[in-house]
This record gives sequence, structure tokens and C-alpha cells, in this order.
Amino acid sequence: MAHDIKNIKHGDSAPVQEFKKVLPGLIIAVLIGGVAFGSSTMLDYPAADSLLVALVLGIIARSVMDQQEKLTPGFTAAPAFLLPVGIVFYGGSNLNFATLKEIDTPLLVLLVIIMIVYFAVVLFLGKLLNQKREITYLTASGSAVCGASAIAVTSPAVRAEPDDISISLLSVAVAAFFGFTVIMPFLAALFDMTCKNYCMLSGSVVQFTGLVKISGQLLPFLRTEHPQEHWISLALSLKAVRYLALLVAIPLFASLIRNKFYIPWLLWAFLAAGLLGTWAAVSSPHVYRTTLVPVVKVIHLFSWSTAMAAIGLNANVRGMLSMQGSKALLMAFAGFMAAIATFFLGVKVIQLF
Repeated sequence: MAHDIKNIKHGDSAPVQEFKKVLPGLIIAVLIGGVAFGSSTMLDYPAADSLLVALVLGIIARSVMDQQEKLTPGFTAAPAFLLPVGIVFYGGSNLNFATLKEIDTPLLVLLVIIMIVYFAVVLFLGKLLNQKREITYLTASGSAVCGASAIAVTSPAVRAEPDDISISLLSVAVAAFFGFTVIMPFLAALFDMTCKNYCMLSGSVVQFTGLVKISGQLLPFLRTEHPQEHWISLALSLKAVRYLALLVAIPLFASLIRNKFYIPWLLWAFLAAGLLGTWAAVSSPHVYRTTLVPVVKVIHLFSWSTAMAAIGLNANVRGMLSMQGSKALLMAFAGFMAAIATFFLGVKVIQLF
């Protein structure tokens, strides 16, 4: 009898002991994620992506911390729990099927082709350069769809490790920011682009939604016949349609990584949340925009900021500076340039008809 009581007590205390192991690292991840989310919110600058900020802060914190072994359980547990939470709420606020009707058919076809080119170039180079498959798939999703958010959604499906996520996200971010601030303005001036075409280009190829929001504001020389807000709205609609590509990319990459057909359960939750969000957007658009989306975005961004902070805290900085990091950067830049070339070619074809 005494032996049974001892076993019961030991059984009751085991979860508590596990929680105590997780708690220190989890607290640090929450604090860094909260700082990243809070600073991005207060700055109210679209280019300050809270997920990217959280990852960088996590990497910096790791480089100055001691006794990381004791904190590792918390750094590992945070993404395992918070990434799925963020995925569900992300689907509710971003996977809006109603945006399809806002895009003209020729432009929608061009957008699909651009995404296919994005995926094809990154996947081809990943194979050619003998890149790690997880990094290749994350870089492809982050490039073609939505930067940090797409990488966060795809990472559980491909069983990505912290180093895979860090390398992919930083590579896509460097390509996005350099392309947005240097390559695209140069092309806009070279080809005397209109504000409409420039915003369409931004919505079709730029990886981060925050950058798309300011696409028409940075270049005052762009010619326009409508207020910039009109074309930025079009750019954001194009960007929103790109989220739908995750419904194909996630099961595809999950199956490739396992060498068998596989649909992650999270995809069903992601799809269900998107359908529910679409229904809310159509039935009560005002409530959807003013109440539902802001609340849901806070939940998914805070969850993912904390998860990204934990990933940065658990990542190997040397891995990001390794040959894999260089290959991922090359893949991200090549995909971006190929997507831009496809856009210009596609616009020329559309104008012919």
C-alpha cells in the first residue's frame, strides 16, 4: 500500500517536474517575443515585422547567455505549442477566399504563374546546390507566399529544426528588403513605371505584407491617375491571394519530406479557420475588419513572435553563416529576380490583348 502511494505521488509530481524544466526557457521566450511584438506595434511601421524582430532578438540573446542547456527544454517547447496556435488564428485573419473576386482574371493568372516560377526556381536551385530539403521548402514558401508567416506555417509540416527556420527566414528577409529598397525602385525609374504597375509588382513578388503596405509611398515620382491608396489596396489584394498557395504548398512539402502522401492535421485546422474567416468577412464585413481581424492578429502575432524568439534562442549562429546560409540567400535572390522578370513579361503579354 505504501509502495502504491509512493508511485502515485511520483506520478503526480512528474508533470510538475517537467513543467519546471520548461518554465525558465519559456519565460525568456515570452519576454523577448513580447518585446518584439510590442515594439513593432508601437512603432506602427509596416516594415518592422514582429516575427523577424523576435527571431533576431532571440539570436542576439543566445549569443550572450550562459547555461543554455537548462533553458533548452523551454526553447523547444514554445514553438511546438505556439506555432500551431498561431497557424489556426493566422488562417482566420488571412486566408480569405473572397479576395479572389477582387482580382481580374488575366492578373490572377499572372499571379499564379509568378508563384509557380518562385517555387520552381527555389526548388531547382535547392536541388542543384544540394541544399537541405527543409531549408529549400521553407525558403520556397517564404519567397512565394508571405515571408516569415509562410515559413512559420510550413515549418511544422516539414519537421524543420530551429536552424532551418532561422536560415530560411533571414535569407528571405535579406532578399526582400534589398529587393524592395534597391532593385524595385531602380526598375521603377528605369522603365518609368506607373503607381498602378509598381503596386501590382509589389503585391505579386514582395514577400512581406508590411512592405507591400508602403509600396507606393516611397517613390513620389510614380505617375498615377488615382490616389495611391487605391493601388495599394490592389497590391494588398494580390498579396492576400498568395496566402491561398499554402493550401497546396503545405501538403506538397509535407509529403515530399516523408516520401509519401501526407496531409498534416494542421492544414485542416488552417483551412477551417480560413473558411470561417471568409464567412465572417462576407456576412459581417464591418465586424470582421474592426473587431475580428484585430483580435485574431494579436493572438497569432504574439504566439508566433514568442515561437520565433524561442527558435532564435535555440538556433546555431554558425549555421546561418555556413554554406547552407549562403545557398539559401542565393536561392531567395534568384527566386525574387525570376518573379520580377515574370511579372514584366506577363504585363507585356496582357497589354497585347
